[in-house]
Order: sequence, then C-alpha cells, then structure tokens
Amino acid sequence: MRGQRRVFVTGATGLVGEEVLRHMLRDDPALEAFALVRTEPGWKSLAARLGPLAGRVVPIHGDMTRSGMGLDQSARESIQRETRVVVHAAADTSFSRALDHSRFVNTLGTYNVAEMAAEFRQLERFVFVSTAFVAGRSTGTILERDNGCKAGWVNAYEQSKYEAESTVRASALPWTVVRPSTIVCRGAEGDIPQINAVHRALRIYHRGLAAMIPGDRSNPVDVVTSSYVSGAIARIALDPRAVHKTVHLCSGGNALTLGELIDTAYEVWAESPEWLKRGVERAMITDAETYALFERAVLETGDVRLRSVLSSLSHFIPQLALPKVFDTAVADVLLDVPAPPASSYWKPMLRSLIASNWGQTAERAAA
Repeated sequence: MRGQRRVFVTGATGLVGEEVLRHMLRDDPALEAFALVRTEPGWKSLAARLGPLAGRVVPIHGDMTRSGMGLDQSARESIQRETRVVVHAAADTSFSRALDHSRFVNTLGTYNVAEMAAEFRQLERFVFVSTAFVAGRSTGTILERDNGCKAGWVNAYEQSKYEAESTVRASALPWTVVRPSTIVCRGAEGDIPQINAVHRALRIYHRGLAAMIPGDRSNPVDVVTSSYVSGAIARIALDPRAVHKTVHLCSGGNALTLGELIDTAYEVWAESPEWLKRGVERAMITDAETYALFERAVLETGDVRLRSVLSSLSHFIPQLALPKVFDTAVADVLLDVPAPPASSYWKPMLRSLIASNWGQTAERAAA
C-alpha cells in the first residue's frame, strides 16, 4: 500500500471488529484507524480494552443504518480523504430477529457503508465480513463464490447477510467477502469472549431440556476461533490478491463431526460428579423428520417450558441436519495456514462454559 495507511473499521466494539482492529494496529506500527462507534461510552470501553493502541484510533460517532451513516461534514471529509481500507464488520448477529429487522441492520447498513466507501478517494480495499452460513439450507460442498439462494435459509440472519453480500458484489468497489463459520472461543485455551447460539444450545442439552438433536453423527459441524478469523481478516485486508475474492474462514475438510462434538461434550460434562448425580439423559441424534415429529409432539403437549426451549433452538439447530463442507481453496492460497483443528480447543471451550456458568460469571463481574 502506498504512503500513510488509514483503515476504517465498522463494528469495532464487537468481537470480530475489535480483534481485527487490534491485529492490524499491532502488525503495523505506522497504521492509523477510524473506528465507527454509536456511543461515547462504547468508544471509552473500546479504548480501555485497546490500551496504548487506542492512541492511533480516531472514533467516528455514527450509525450505519442512517444514510451517510449520520456523520457530520468534517468527519465525512476526513474519512473520504484518508481511508485506504475499509473493514465492515458491524452486524446484528442474532439468529432470532424478524427478517425486516435483520435486513434493516445487516443489508441496509451494508448498503450505506458501501455507498459511502464509493466516495473514498484512495480506497484500495473494501472487506465485508459476512458468514459462511449464507449457504443457508444448501448441502454438500459450498464453494467460495456466490452460490445463489435457491435452497433458502434457516434464519433471517443468514438471509440478510446473503443480501448484503449481493449489495457488495454489485458495487464497483475493490471488494473482498470473508465468510467465517461459527466462532466458539478465542483460541486454544477455550476462552469465550461472547456467548452465542452454539453455547446456548449446549446449555440446553447439558441440562437435559431437549431429548433429540437433528442430524447424522457423520455430519460435519464447522466451528472456528476468533483469533484465527480476526488474524486472517487483518492479513487479507492488505493482500492485493484478495480483490474480488470470496474467502471461507472455516475448518472446511478438517471440521469435526456432529457425533465427535456431542460425544466430547458429554465426556466433559461427566467430569463433574454433581452433573452425574442429576442423571441427565443423553440426547439422541436423529434424522430431521423424526426431530420434526418431536417438535410437533412438544407443541401439542402445551408444555410452556419445553415449547420455549425448542423455540430458542429453532433458529440454529436445523443447520445440524444440513451437512455441508466449506471449501477453503482460496483461503488456503491467501493464508498458507489452515484454521486450527476444533479438537485442539473444543474441550477447553466446554470447560470454560461450565466454569463461567455459560457466561453468567463474567456478566455478574461486569455489573
């Protein structure tokens, strides 16, 4: 890249955005950054976590769901004049939102960021952080490209991110689309920076609140670490070979199977004498049709608690019965290093979940 480097990061207060920003600042002592933040408290919290690195970050107060991101003229001119790389990581990652809401944040927000980036005078790269699960209900090998949308999606998040990708691809920007699969922990130690749908589903089965899991023991389940994803994005953002490429940041062919992940979970849970005393029955892995019958039976019983449990699972767990392998050929060329095997961090992650009581210990400490 030529001359002074300035990167503009959206979602810098979120898990991926913050870690990407941290990686880029550490990797290049000359790098300076703009960070889009919605509130002053949000910026102060981010600055505290970044420590000395925050001295090279200029907070930009705005909202990507507004036209022009709600920026004042001075901020807009500075960003347009100085930004060479955009990393758009901001998103609402909840799987349970209504489609209109997910589109408002993820699709419209991406359109607004891309529209402004088109005005950047020195722009060399626009990196859009999507999700591997834009593949939705598709099965088989998922290639690093626009694979269409005929199969449909499991939830509104997947659909809104696919539509956001389409917005980026249709632009004249020097774009790169990166697609992480499901982040379950930070690294090999199993530290969990953010509780998500996978962790919540594990909690339900740990408590014995659901008797079945849809899928087949041989189905691959793709999970990754945030350190791998953020480090990869930081490198790809500055790699000229990545222009107009779609990159899967996934375990790919090295993903563990559903059977392996579930067996390991029950193995770790059985390390606790207290859990064993409760006599929690092991959930049965079954085909999608049988699971659907199970769901229907629960709905017909009128049991409010069980209905609530299945409702919370419905936005995520159908993916387990839709076997897919994410091709990583482009990622392999650009990064040279594959994602760390899930076998190296799945057990530590499970133990961290238990130790933190599924994130509640950290929440109480922060209160």
